[in-house]
Amino acid sequence: MISVVIPAHNESLVIGSLLDRLEPGARSGEIEVVVVANGCRDDTAEVADVYTTTVIDLPDGSKVAALEAGDAAASHFPRFYVDADISIGGDDLLEMASALTGGALAISPQLQLDLSGANWAVRSYHRIWKELPSVAHSLAGRGCFGLSAEGRSRWEMWPDVVADDQFVNQQFGDSEKLIHPTIGSKVRLPANLRNLVSRKRRSQRGNVELEAAGPTKVTSTTAWLGVVRRDPRRLIDVPIYVGVTLVVRLLARRDLRGGAAVWSSDPTSRER
Repeated sequence: MISVVIPAHNESLVIGSLLDRLEPGARSGEIEVVVVANGCRDDTAEVADVYTTTVIDLPDGSKVAALEAGDAAASHFPRFYVDADISIGGDDLLEMASALTGGALAISPQLQLDLSGANWAVRSYHRIWKELPSVAHSLAGRGCFGLSAEGRSRWEMWPDVVADDQFVNQQFGDSEKLIHPTIGSKVRLPANLRNLVSRKRRSQRGNVELEAAGPTKVTSTTAWLGVVRRDPRRLIDVPIYVGVTLVVRLLARRDLRGGAAVWSSDPTSRER
């Protein structure tokens, strides 16, 4: 049996699709599903409550608090932490759990980008982004990661940072984490640059927080050079990638100085 923790902030439009795919395993007793609605102004909790789930409804929007509450309610390992807006099945998670053998303590699925509805600029950005070593070999950015009991014991409390998946990724050496070779999680891309910046702004804020907390590995501003060397066709995508990266870094640092809200969203990935 495995546990699945789903932090959810205003996700009523998309969480049902994920829970539909987890429901057979939940009904069979193979999967324990814990949905932590936090600071929701919609009916996320009500949508989740019709499924075979434990639903926790927190008044304030905080992913850190949601992760802590989910861990407190969950009973089993391996334990998966899944974003409400991705698509992955219960059988996929069970197969990933069985792959946590030997020295492997953490696992993520392959990254599958859903390009439907994304404009040319968003596609251009991601043609470079998905090839970065820090993306291709990382547990982060996939909307889902799983931990063994030993893996989760690497830290006690979840840190108060936005980039929880990047924090998790940094807790393990290359030999201790797996990217499953055949199972993927589908991540829907924003429709336009404005919403791409909104999404990346939040994740970059998390990277800045991790940098401030101590030594860490983050993607350098010039990491795109390696992608272009391997595939010169990507040179045409450089202006969009570099422009978005620089704007997002500036905005993230401004957010930290001003104490901006932790949660942000991309409505276009939920409207189509």
